[in-house]
Amino acid sequence: MIRSTTLGGILITVALATAGCGAATSQSSRPAQRPTAPPAATPAATQPPSVSQQVSDWFSSGGGNQLKAIATDSATVSTDLQTYAADGMQPADGATLQSDDATFQADIQAAQANLPPVGIPGLRTDYNAALTYDNAEATDLNNAVIAANAGDYTGATTDAQAGITAGNNGNTKLAAANTDVTNYTAP
Repeated sequence: MIRSTTLGGILITVALATAGCGAATSQSSRPAQRPTAPPAATPAATQPPSVSQQVSDWFSSGGGNQLKAIATDSATVSTDLQTYAADGMQPADGATLQSDDATFQADIQAAQANLPPVGIPGLRTDYNAALTYDNAEATDLNNAVIAANAGDYTGATTDAQAGITAGNNGNTKLAAANTDVTNYTAP
């Protein structure tokens, strides 16, 4: 405990130790200082955003638009492939398929550069696997057009079937990513 008093114009400060060591006394000739405002509180450390907030931020800052682009591209490529096959693998239909494949692959690459955060178990892995299968689908379908244009219809059919299989696998992995999000329970 500290006590101060003025005696004959001299400030005397007495400190009493209360921890069982007896008393200690100190004198000072300095004038008493008035206490200033208490020190500013140290700001609390900022907490990282929750997993739900991270996913929401990812979705609203490009992830959602990338998902929509990939879904649109996938549907377009599927329609192109049906037209290409129904018309007997005509070069004009093949050119349309290849053009849409290129857009699909560009959108896939953009999405792979912006994967969702890792906080939801399985989401990032399943989503990336879906994108990898989608990329294989686009590559295989492009190869089918190249083979057909070269007169290799057996190779074109094999490539088209591989593309369809890759697309189905991509859809399965995308469904798994959706299940990952659905099953996630925030702590």
